[in-house]
Amino acid sequence: MPASAATTAPRTFWSDAALAAAVDAAFAEALAEELAAALADDTPDSTGIVPLDTETLIRQAGVVTGPCPPDPRVPSPAAQRLKHTTRIGGRLAAQAAWWLLRTTALLTVTAAVGILRLSWHIIANPKPAPQPQLAPITPSGFLAATSRYITDHGWTQHVLADDRGVCLREAENALIRGGTGTRSTARQANAHLRHVTGALTIPTFNDWLTRREDQIHAALLTAAARARAAGE
Repeated sequence: MPASAATTAPRTFWSDAALAAAVDAAFAEALAEELAAALADDTPDSTGIVPLDTETLIRQAGVVTGPCPPDPRVPSPAAQRLKHTTRIGGRLAAQAAWWLLRTTALLTVTAAVGILRLSWHIIANPKPAPQPQLAPITPSGFLAATSRYITDHGWTQHVLADDRGVCLREAENALIRGGTGTRSTARQANAHLRHVTGALTIPTFNDWLTRREDQIHAALLTAAARARAAGE
């Protein structure tokens, strides 16, 4: 074997054409060395050129036989799975971020609208000013107010109210419904009124057949004076 074959570095060829070219080059080199040795040998019993077999030529060409390793440019299955998983994870993360952003924006808008509505309601409907607390009306004041109510609305008998006016009892009820006095105030005032008129009940005094409106006012004002004199 020529000396150059021992120093040839093994190589891996990726195609048949490259392998054939390497074998041809090795064959040509070996043939040239054999020719040179034959020409230099002057002995008569020289055997001449002995061709080399194919395996020797392949070894001299430094060809490493066996299956080729995989192309390093093609990622391994594990790397491909990792890349696919990363792509899916990135897409899911983007969708989650978009959902979170949309939900946060919706909640923010809803809260802002609620605050604006509440503010507008407060501005459009301000809290009413507190009404001054009136002193509780006394029985004498309630009797005088009953007289004024009958003067304003008219007086009638045998019914609570008609087109002519109201009776004594309905006048008191109207004052209580309007916040002027209470049932307790009315009972105290009527006690003074019954004492002045001598009647057992207020309707009895109001519905007497010969009763007149001026008598009603006189009785109410006299009862009011009596209540004040009695210290209410």
